[in-house]
Order: sequence, then C-alpha cells, then structure tokens
Amino acid sequence: MSSTTQNLKRFLTVSLGVVALSLICTPAHALKDDQNQPINVVSQEQSADLQANKLVFSGDVVATQGSIKLNADKVEVTRNAQGALESIIAYGKPVTFEQQQDNGKYIRGRANTVSYLPESTQVVLQGRATIWQGESSMTGERIEYNIATQRMRAATQSQGGRVSSTFVPADFKNK
Repeated sequence: MSSTTQNLKRFLTVSLGVVALSLICTPAHALKDDQNQPINVVSQEQSADLQANKLVFSGDVVATQGSIKLNADKVEVTRNAQGALESIIAYGKPVTFEQQQDNGKYIRGRANTVSYLPESTQVVLQGRATIWQGESSMTGERIEYNIATQRMRAATQSQGGRVSSTFVPADFKNK
C-alpha cells in the first residue's frame, strides 16, 4: 500500500470517528461503548483533497457509530498542516443527530449547521437549532456547547427573537 493511500486511510479513519462522536457531545452520559463501534458513512459522493487536508461527504450523508446517528446534506472535515483535526462542519435543512445515553434515553438535535471545533472544544448548532433530552428541549438560533466545561449557551441574534427551553423533571431522573 502506498504512503499516500495509507495517509488517506488514516485521515479517513480518524476524521470519521470524530465526525460521528464529536457532533453528539452533550452533558448527558452517552453509551460508553459507542466510541469502540465501527464507523460507517454513506453518501452520494465522497471526496478528499489531500493537499488541503479536507474530506467532503455530500448528498444524503448518514454517519453512524453504535447508537450515534448523524444525517446531513454535506459534511466537511478539515485537518491542519500537522494532521490534527481543525473542524467538522455539517450542513443540512436540517442536520439531525441522535445518541442513546447510558440510561437508555436519547439525546437528539437539529440545526441548519452543526460545527465541531476541537481547539476550543466547542460544538455549535446554528440556524433553527434545537436539542432534546426526552421531552425537555432548548431552542434558539445558535446553541453552543463546550465539551471541556460542560457549559451550554443558547442565543437568538434576530431582533426580538427569543430562546426557549422546556424542562421535564422526569427526563433528568436516572432509571
């Protein structure tokens, strides 16, 4: 196997793992075994620009790993010159995702754009963004979640816009 092919295979393996895992980061406890499951990405087109360190999956993109499922129109994965992950951006009308938690409940989300920025440990949902845990939800034009600090912030930039949250106490009890 040529070094270019090996580099591409390594790039794809690492990047796809991060696509599937990182877009679903929430304060809830995800299934611990998900990260050890095979990663599958299906799309109408997949392309790699090795010089730009960029992968693009487009056309009905479905990425799965264990209980994680991501649906998007397009996903772009970019790495820096040193090979470290720079960003993952999923686009759709909407992008949707879900992941089962250890307690058997699901965390779900949707937005027009979902970005993972590992340097700042941020997951950002933009454009009609909503995250659900059971019947509880948070909605805004932009929802930011910091994986390291486990802090979430929702905002609406439009004039007169509002952020909405609904909390159902039963959703937060462990079974």
